[in-house]
Amino acid sequence: MLGRPARSNLPSRGLWRIVDDRIIAVDRSYAGPTTVLVPSEDVLTLTVDLPFPTRAARLANLAYALEDAVGEPLATLHFALGMEVAPRRHIAGVVRHTRMASWIALLDEAELEPAILLPDALTLPMPSPGAWVVKADGDRALVRTDNGAGFAAPTAMLDTAWAAAGKPRLQTVGDPLPEALADGVEHEAALFSLGGDTVAVLPPLDLRQGAYAAIRAGAPDAAKTIALVAGIGVVAHLVLLGVDTLLLHNMAEKKEAEARALLQSVAPQIAAEDDLIAAAARIAPSTGGVKPFTRLLAQTSGAMPGAGAVAFNTATYTPGSLALAVAVSDAATLDRAVSALNASGLTATGAPAAVDAAQATNGLNATIQITPGGAG
Repeated sequence: MLGRPARSNLPSRGLWRIVDDRIIAVDRSYAGPTTVLVPSEDVLTLTVDLPFPTRAARLANLAYALEDAVGEPLATLHFALGMEVAPRRHIAGVVRHTRMASWIALLDEAELEPAILLPDALTLPMPSPGAWVVKADGDRALVRTDNGAGFAAPTAMLDTAWAAAGKPRLQTVGDPLPEALADGVEHEAALFSLGGDTVAVLPPLDLRQGAYAAIRAGAPDAAKTIALVAGIGVVAHLVLLGVDTLLLHNMAEKKEAEARALLQSVAPQIAAEDDLIAAAARIAPSTGGVKPFTRLLAQTSGAMPGAGAVAFNTATYTPGSLALAVAVSDAATLDRAVSALNASGLTATGAPAAVDAAQATNGLNATIQITPGGAG
């Protein structure tokens, strides 16, 4: 375009914020994905139950599931599906198309086209059940509710919203809250922060979906990305087999979110798939060893014994062979895992491994070597 300076080859990295229809830098050294925080006043953020088996079906029904909540013609609104906070229950965002278009124009002008658009209330941490996390900043307050949603409100009106919600306990950050809320304050919330501002490295909701989806230049090679996703997916599955179920479940959800975002950046056509490993295996090139890798990961994942039996540490793949470093309670459990893998059609052997201080366990460290059925 005439009169416009040439763009750089690299996007402007960092954390940004939209204020009064301007984009201002918050932290250019921010290590997460390029993220622009948008005013939560412009986004209805809530949770919604979507009892559908695939992401495509959930997306197709999202607007209708929220029709009673929005009170405006659906055609004027953009709906975005966020992270799953409970089985088949998701954070969702609703924003007017006119507002989304203005934000996209700002991103274009600032050379931030690949950026995530995240409502700023969702940068607050999840509160404990029955509580709100509240960040007051002068006459404006951000709130994160215990169902994962969030909103912004004038600080002077916060007590009204709090009373209407049944006076949940308040976990605070930022400026002191009005005196009317003093009885509800429980403690100060712990935040992940950078440069004095709250950040969310893996956003619970990215408004860049559908017609507004970002085209992120400089994506990694598709075949390598798909192989990486398959690895992330099997790690997320196997790690659930460890002893500390709650902690590992959270870790697996984080890995799945990373995997889904990464895979969709090079293969948007798999948005309908819930099984990341199967999706990666199906679309991976048949040459270069990628598809055998993902197939072996998927078979291994499906054959492993149930929860509590095996704690996964690392995986090493060489063409035609997968080596797992695991922790098991005893030798009998190791034998059971190897038998389950062999019964599934794979060829597996297991053996105790040397103690690794970095992977300390109260059980037995072991290695399991796996090849496709019939391989030597």
